[in-house]
This record gives sequence, structure tokens and C-alpha cells, in this order.
Amino acid sequence: MVQDRLLNKYFMNIFQTSLFAIAMGYCLLSAAGLRNLLPQWRLRYFSVFLLLEALGFGFEWLMLHPDTGFKSLWLGGLMQLSLLIAPCLWLCTLEITQQQAPRPVTLPGLHKWLLLVASLCLLPLLLSAHAGTGFGNPLEPVSAYQAMFIHGTMLICIAIFTLQVPMFIARIRLLLQAYEQRIADNFSNLHEHSLHALHWLLLILLVKWLMAILRTLHCMYIGPVGGLGINLFMTIEILFTLRALFALSRLTPVPPIAAQASVIHETLETATAEKYANSALDDATRRRILGKLQDVMEAQKLYTDASLNLRQLSEQLRESSHYLSQVINQELGTSFYEWVNRYRVEAAKQALLNEPDKTILNIAEEVGFNSKSTFNTAFRQYTQMTPSEYRRQKTNIVVD
Repeated sequence: MVQDRLLNKYFMNIFQTSLFAIAMGYCLLSAAGLRNLLPQWRLRYFSVFLLLEALGFGFEWLMLHPDTGFKSLWLGGLMQLSLLIAPCLWLCTLEITQQQAPRPVTLPGLHKWLLLVASLCLLPLLLSAHAGTGFGNPLEPVSAYQAMFIHGTMLICIAIFTLQVPMFIARIRLLLQAYEQRIADNFSNLHEHSLHALHWLLLILLVKWLMAILRTLHCMYIGPVGGLGINLFMTIEILFTLRALFALSRLTPVPPIAAQASVIHETLETATAEKYANSALDDATRRRILGKLQDVMEAQKLYTDASLNLRQLSEQLRESSHYLSQVINQELGTSFYEWVNRYRVEAAKQALLNEPDKTILNIAEEVGFNSKSTFNTAFRQYTQMTPSEYRRQKTNIVVD
């Protein structure tokens, strides 16, 4: 029985070591290859995030390995790094959505103070570190009051982390919503891979937050730091982080968009209301632009250009891109992306009925969509059915 337990422990240590090695290696390689992977983007804070992740996995391995000393030091380092992940990802999101690196001082004042308080609360834990393989030093045991003080300050730090992450998740979500709106206002085809990948930033924070809380509850009420539950939470976090980093590696640069102050506003409603507050667009100009927009779509069928964007349209019509965006948003009640894709979907509906021999992919490309998945999404949005269902329902043709 004892031999079986030792064997299980041996294989568990091998598994842990391998998993941490893979995670640290992937993070470091990703950070090193980021410049070559995305040369158009200077993702400084994403590189910092990857380095923090690698360092955090290293601290965690040192803390969980039964033969390493200074465990309190590694635990304190891991807790300190956990407090930096959310601000770093928020700065990373700012960097991506505004296409320039913000300064660390951009962090809200409240969060700076919370980080300072949490860092000070970790000092008692860090100062209790010793060369032994346990958290407590058997040669210099602390008193009950000292132990209570150390655990109390750790709980304060954990409470700050528990409150900090949801606040940054809300801020990142707001940034991504504003960024998606700006893309929709400027491009006729969304950069879906990049937009979906960016949401993994939110998921990374959410999973780390949840796993940290579960670990804390496990240590407080169920078992020690190296227990089975801790190993399970650690494995889930590492595997999810690797999956998220793989998704983020698929980011593709979006052509430059003029950054707007609305990106950092507290609510999207406020941003929308203020976006055209100082516009000098009069009624005569609105009518002229509306007529041009209708002509360029209905007569010239400019929507068939998959690369069409607001800047190109502005140059062709010789109108201000700001005025075009304002007319589309306010007069037509939609975004540039949705306005163009309505024409594409209508053209596709006619082609699906009138050209039954053409494949759905060919029709999608002819009307201006850059992928079948984008076409299906847009078509379903406006018709509540897929292109295949629409063709089958309208013509009774069985489509494979």
C-alpha cells in the first residue's frame, strides 16, 4: 500500500513537472516569437503577460514540488503575480484596441492603491520563508498570533484579488465592445478570428479568478496545498491557458482605425451620444450623402467588393468619412458593416433562387463575403435561416 502511494506520488510529480515545463516553455517561446509572428503590432503588454505567466507557472511548480524550500517565498510571488495579471491584460487590451502602447500610469488610481495594499499584505508571508521544504519552519516556529497575522494579511490580499478581477473584466469587456463597434463602422467584413481571439483575454481572467478562489477554499476547508484538488485546479488552469494562448496567437492585424476617445468612456451609450455632438453636418449635406450612398450600392453594386471599407468609400464618393459614418449611423440607424451586408444578403437571396446551380460558397464570394462562415452568420441574422434552408424552402431543391 505504501509502495503504491509512493509510486502514485512519483508519477504525479512527473506529470506536474512535464505540464509546468510545457506551459513555461510555450509562454516563453510565444513571447520570444511575438515580434516575428505579428510584426505590424507592438504588443508590449502581451509580451509582459506571457513572461508573467511563465514566471507564475515556475513559482507554482516550486511551491507544489515536495522537495523545494522557501515555499512561502514562491507562494507570495505567485500571489503578487496574480494581482498583476488583470491590470496587464487590461493594458494589453488597450494596446490592441487603440493600436498604441499605453503607459502603466493609465491604470485607475483605485487599482494602484489596491495593488500597493495587497503587496504590503504579502510582506509577512514573504518574510516567513525559510530553506525547509514546508511552509512552517520547525526550527523557529511562529506563535499563534504571528500565524494569525500572516493568514489574515493573506486573506486581505485574496479579497483584493477577488474584487479586482471582476472590475477589470468589466473594463476589458467595455473596451472590446467599443473596438468591435469601431470595426463595424469602418469595415464591411469583420476580422472574425481576431475578434473571437480577443475574447480569450476575458476567459483567461475568468478562469484564473475562479481557480484561485477554488484553491483558496480547498486549502481552507479540505486539504493541504499539494492535495489532489489543488493538482486538478492547477491542471485545468494550465490547459485552459495554453488553449487561450493558441487562440490569441491567431490574431491578425486590423488595418489602422482612427482611435476615438469613446474607447475609454465608461459606457457605450455615452460614447455614442457624444460621437457626433460637434458635427456640422446640415440637412442638405445629409440628403446629398444619402443619395450617393444609395446610388453606389444599388447602381454600382459596390458591396460586391469584399475589401470595401469606409475610407475607400469616402475616397470614391469624395465625402468626409466622418460624415459618411454619421449618416449611416444616424440616418440609416445602422453600422457600416450591417448596412453593406444587408445589400449583400439581399443579392445573395436573389442568387440562391435564380442560380440554383451555383454553390453557396460561390454566391457568398460573388456578393462580397470573404468566407462562408461570415456569410452564414449574416444571412441567418437577416432571415433567421441558413442559405441552404432558404434555398430549400423557397425552391424545394434538396441541397447537400
